[in-house]
Amino acid sequence: MPKQFSYFPLFFLRVIFLLTVVNTSAQNDGRKELMAVRTATPPAIDGSMQDPFWQQAPAAGNFYQYEPHNDRPASFDTEVRVLYDDNAIYIAAIMFDPHPDSILQELGLRNSGNDLNADRFYVDINPFDDGIHGFRFQVSASGVQTDANMSGSGRHGDLNWDAVWVSAVDITENGWIVEIKIPYAALRFPRGDIQEWGINFWREIRRTRETSSWNFVNRRVGDALAYMGQLSGINGVSPPLRLAFFPYLSNYVEKNGFDRGWANSFNGGMDLKFGISPSFTMDMTLIPDFGQVQSDAKVLNLTPFEIKYDENRQFFTEGTELFSKADIFYSRRVGDRPRNYQRAADALEENEIIRENPLETRMINATKISGRTSGGLGIGFFNAITSASKATLKDTITGETRKITTQDFTNYNLVVVDQSLPNNSFLSLINTNVAGSEEGYTANVTGTDFRLLDRSNEFRVSGSGAVSQQYHTDAENNYGHKYDVQIGKVGGTWRYHYSRSVISDTYDQNDMGFLRRNNRVNDGITLSHNIFDPFWRFWTLTNSFTYTYSHLYEPGTFTSVQLSHNLMALFDTRFHIRLGTTYQPRGERDYYEPRVPGRFYRTDEALNINMSYSTDYRKRLFLDGSFSLGRQQSVVKQDEFGLTIRPTFRVSDQLNLSYGFEYNQKNNDLGYVFSLNPDSIYFGSRQSPTITNTIRTTYIFTNELSLNFNLRHYWSRVEYDGQYYFLRPEGTLDPVDEDLQIPDINYNAFTIDLLITWHFAPGSQMTIAWKNVIDHRQHLIQDGYVDNLRDMLRLPQINSLSVRFLYYIDFQSIERLNKRLFSG
Repeated sequence: MPKQFSYFPLFFLRVIFLLTVVNTSAQNDGRKELMAVRTATPPAIDGSMQDPFWQQAPAAGNFYQYEPHNDRPASFDTEVRVLYDDNAIYIAAIMFDPHPDSILQELGLRNSGNDLNADRFYVDINPFDDGIHGFRFQVSASGVQTDANMSGSGRHGDLNWDAVWVSAVDITENGWIVEIKIPYAALRFPRGDIQEWGINFWREIRRTRETSSWNFVNRRVGDALAYMGQLSGINGVSPPLRLAFFPYLSNYVEKNGFDRGWANSFNGGMDLKFGISPSFTMDMTLIPDFGQVQSDAKVLNLTPFEIKYDENRQFFTEGTELFSKADIFYSRRVGDRPRNYQRAADALEENEIIRENPLETRMINATKISGRTSGGLGIGFFNAITSASKATLKDTITGETRKITTQDFTNYNLVVVDQSLPNNSFLSLINTNVAGSEEGYTANVTGTDFRLLDRSNEFRVSGSGAVSQQYHTDAENNYGHKYDVQIGKVGGTWRYHYSRSVISDTYDQNDMGFLRRNNRVNDGITLSHNIFDPFWRFWTLTNSFTYTYSHLYEPGTFTSVQLSHNLMALFDTRFHIRLGTTYQPRGERDYYEPRVPGRFYRTDEALNINMSYSTDYRKRLFLDGSFSLGRQQSVVKQDEFGLTIRPTFRVSDQLNLSYGFEYNQKNNDLGYVFSLNPDSIYFGSRQSPTITNTIRTTYIFTNELSLNFNLRHYWSRVEYDGQYYFLRPEGTLDPVDEDLQIPDINYNAFTIDLLITWHFAPGSQMTIAWKNVIDHRQHLIQDGYVDNLRDMLRLPQINSLSVRFLYYIDFQSIERLNKRLFSG
């Protein structure tokens, strides 16, 4: 076994030893407490706070600034009160403001609150009070709801998590008021007569960009979940039976560009949520329909690596924080292109053509179970099943057809356990398993993930590791491993850490995960200086320096040394800028571009400079953009230039228009073109300009009715200039006199996504979607953008118009309705 692997078990045992001696409290100093008061009659959620029940509850006030200053009281007063009954928790807040006419109130889509030009109030709730997990419920002054799962998902949390709750707002002469009702069915909490939850309340005054919290949060540490106050007084509450059904009906009218007519299809299915216990929930999707998800942002791929696209299917993005442990799960593998998609082309016989070859496997159903015990043990389970995928081949002379299996019936499984530890730490174990994708083949990956912090939350040891196992009945089995570790100071003004990442040459997690490349070892040291207190014209200022040394895992050969510097600054005008510089003094030994094991392509000194910026989002017109410039020395100078500009115009509080332009130009780009054998590898010199245009429009009719429009046109060209090179064994390139006549590439990806959404009841919606797709690659280069656009719009395209009804049925509501009917 390779030498590097022996250090991982030793390191892991040291981590376990360190874990056993950690024995400090997870609570932060100066923790505030608030008493919730039981109410016999639920208050009306109308944004008025007129119900007298509110005055029975004590007020939480004296907020502290989080930004721009982190050492003083909030500028305006805020008072929050909490009531509860057997069904829900109720929160009311009044945000005092001496200038209520200046309160910003932009409307937006649900879960867009973080991007709106509007004042906001939000509450973070952690029923387990462990400093790691929690839920956020946010309401803007315009009434837009945003909710998020805060468990290990950054400052804004996982916005794909959706709950059913009620809120209302009102602007008054003293400021603005919000009332919130959160049913217990929207939360997970342990069973017990006395409940003590972690809680914090937040307020943002958008026009001054001041954010404040009830319980002080140290921005130098930055972990909001570690600085919660405590909510007490909730007694005699039992977690309800959490059972909800989401049946759907959808109808599609579609036209494939290669067909003459329109095709009609009718679909039906259901999602189900069931609370197995007070803290565990099962989600199921039966006969799923993902036809209305956002189109992928396709790109031309000239690299030897797979492109990773975002997951847009709601079932796979909501409540999946446990499944991300050790980074071995990529949900798009479920329903992905068949494993042996190319088998159809390889099996063609004389006079045969491919009549049909599905690009995706069909998912039959999927189930996920997740939750956490009162002792802080999180458990997650995921299972999905896809049916067999078959291609149809047709004999053009006899008309006979035959089937080729491109992927068998496949079962995907994932199991994870995650134990919360003192000081907002955790330790996890996860396993993924794929069976049936190919006869006689099973893939298994087992991983671990951990984070250990001291009481101050400033010093941390964290890391992950995994072992991959691929079993074949008729071939040699394959085993591999990976691990990474980081240790250092992650809070305060000065921060530093050491990191090491190791991936063996035989490690492969791509059956159910995503790994761009293996066989690499990276060692890095990072030092950063952070200024959080405003000075002169700066609000925040961060400088960081990183040194990275990289080599192959096997045979340990050097690949690169990289020095990088990053500067991030936020000015008092809300202008944000990031400057980055990356320098490779010894160039790179690229063992992937040649596409032949053991061969490498050597480049010399390389430098890249990049910048990104954004202007004040409070303005009606604001701008985002970036700029990059790179040069790499090889047999010729290779230059790359990139420019992005995205102006956004807020026409009104209801209408938002955004246009994006992105240009990337590679000059003298040297890349692999073909190989005759492992000893004969050829590269070509090419010019590669790429232009991307996007248009995004959102119109909010009301908080329940909205229109969202997205258009994207990606145009990339690859023009070979006739200069080709032979790759020598030592990695250098020798010019080739002959013209190898490698064909040019002209690639267009054009998509339109228009979505009208009507939330006609809590948790229920109707959506009307129109999707237009053109995806075309050819060898004839179009010189002008207008000419290319005109010719592209004449190409065959796919059009889809669909209507989908989704209705939320809550078992508790049915039960209460039956009681009222029975008592009447």
